[in-house]
Amino acid sequence: MFRALICVGCVWAAAGSPCTQAPLQGTAACDTSKTPAERAQYIVSQLTTSEKMGLFGNMASAVPRLNLPAYEWWSEALHGVASSAGVSFSDPTPYATSFPQVITTAASYNKTLWSAIGTTISTEARAMSNVGHAGFSYWAPNINIIRDPRWGRGHETPGEDPVLTATYAAHFVPGLQEGEDPKHLKVSACCKHFYGYDMEDSDGADRHNFNAIINLQDEADTYLPAFHSCVVNGRASGMMCSYNAVNGTPSCANERIMNGFARGKWGFDGYITSDCGAVADVCNNHHYANQDDTCRDVLQAGMDSDCGGFLASYLNTSISRGVTPMSAVDTALEHLFAMQVRFGAFDPASEQPYLNYSYTTAVNTPAHQHLALEAARQGMVLLKNDGTFPLDATKYPTVAVVGPNANATTTMQASYQGNAPYLISPLMGVSKYAKTLYAEGCDTNCSNQTGFPAATEAAAQADATVLVIGISTEQERESHDRTSIALPGYQEDLVTAVLSAAKGPVMVVVMAGGSVDFTVAKVNPLAKGIMWVGYPGQSGGEAIADVVFGAVNPSGRLPHTQYPKDYTNGLSMLDMNMRPGTSNPGRTYRFYTGTPVYAFGSGLSYTSFSYKNAGPSVS
Repeated sequence: MFRALICVGCVWAAAGSPCTQAPLQGTAACDTSKTPAERAQYIVSQLTTSEKMGLFGNMASAVPRLNLPAYEWWSEALHGVASSAGVSFSDPTPYATSFPQVITTAASYNKTLWSAIGTTISTEARAMSNVGHAGFSYWAPNINIIRDPRWGRGHETPGEDPVLTATYAAHFVPGLQEGEDPKHLKVSACCKHFYGYDMEDSDGADRHNFNAIINLQDEADTYLPAFHSCVVNGRASGMMCSYNAVNGTPSCANERIMNGFARGKWGFDGYITSDCGAVADVCNNHHYANQDDTCRDVLQAGMDSDCGGFLASYLNTSISRGVTPMSAVDTALEHLFAMQVRFGAFDPASEQPYLNYSYTTAVNTPAHQHLALEAARQGMVLLKNDGTFPLDATKYPTVAVVGPNANATTTMQASYQGNAPYLISPLMGVSKYAKTLYAEGCDTNCSNQTGFPAATEAAAQADATVLVIGISTEQERESHDRTSIALPGYQEDLVTAVLSAAKGPVMVVVMAGGSVDFTVAKVNPLAKGIMWVGYPGQSGGEAIADVVFGAVNPSGRLPHTQYPKDYTNGLSMLDMNMRPGTSNPGRTYRFYTGTPVYAFGSGLSYTSFSYKNAGPSVS
């Protein structure tokens, strides 16, 4: 009997799945000696045109005649299984481990950690899929480069350096995809957003209509290396074409990059989805082609799945008018069904160990909790220390924890997050070491100073102070770029007021994804320490406190440049050039000609190091 569920594996691995009954039983679709491509080709050959039309959206329709259930391609797992169309956090799967946002994990510069996080996420994903609450295709990682510090989604990425980002992809992706079963994908990773996507809504353009002008040098050494690594070194099975156009061609209609680079030069073996609504953008916002031609152009360029409803609405008409050839339709569907074969959807359950994963034993385990904490600890970046830190808890029994992010919880998850089993705020973390006094001072917008007296009073009474400033998704998020990289509102005044009032030493903690100018703390000798923490996930507050009190020796390094606030003066978000030019002081540490507040790669330790040339002496 046919049943349509979100989790296609839960149906296909069970009795009544396509390969245990006619008409597919005993056919090439179920012949495990054949390649996924051969099996997919047979499945597509059995579909009628009308059946094909329902398979191109992110929610692919069921085909009852062949006992093929519906499947939701869209699941998210940027830094943990996340809320999305294909994921449900309802009973019996109420939560998943919430690791630090990627920008914090990247600050660890630890390839083994990135792989371990990927492995843990896919284990939890498979356990959730086994009860029908998650899929097998996850649209992560985001490996676009932080070209401009105002970009609202920079914190989703590993930062501004192409090598760091490429290395992250090469280790996180196999962690997600590969496991104990060499025959099947554990889950599918997706390299996004391909390519030249790094703005949301700035300077009169937005991501749905922006045409990024990229020269070949920048393309080769900045915008493409991470995608090349994701495919070649990470062996990714999914890619996502982006909303924007590059040099006049919308990414989802760009045959040069999808069939040319990805499938042709790099040997990509998998499926390519559009970002959600990006196919409609080709027609309606980029005005690149009419409805019929858009259907043809995206499929012939190499895109396979439309997150949205454009192909569902217009593809059949385009075919009937002779614009889109059936060969392009079938090629895309063969890519999609080959993925289903690789998931194990047509194979016996007895041959798939991932189907044995249980939510109660594979999600939020003590090992996963420890890994989330360890990831946060390794992402802590100590930028300033006059020797005061770490604090001895016996000498500082009362600590003021103040500032806009002092009691942050969901802020530490940033975006593309799931339901965390718990969230340990900085206040909660410090409370494990000392008696605490708490005052917010202001929120991250800091539009007024009415809360300042409570913050300064707490700092004046306490033996030490942890001042947690920064921003949140209120300021930086998908569909929203910042217009300034200064601390918002009156936050600089809050820093000065707290430093002036504090009785004891002050550690300034900067919780932010993108770059913010905290020169006010750097130059003030009353700020005895500064620590950048990004968005550190479910155990972020504990990790912060562990560094402040010396239980952990900080080892993180900045994954992006911390610019002065005047960096963006006169610099258009639409200028894609990396190298210096008129009104462009150069982008990222590789080309910036000014003096940063803190440079890419900065980070201190509580250990003193000395370096010398270890080579042989020359006589």
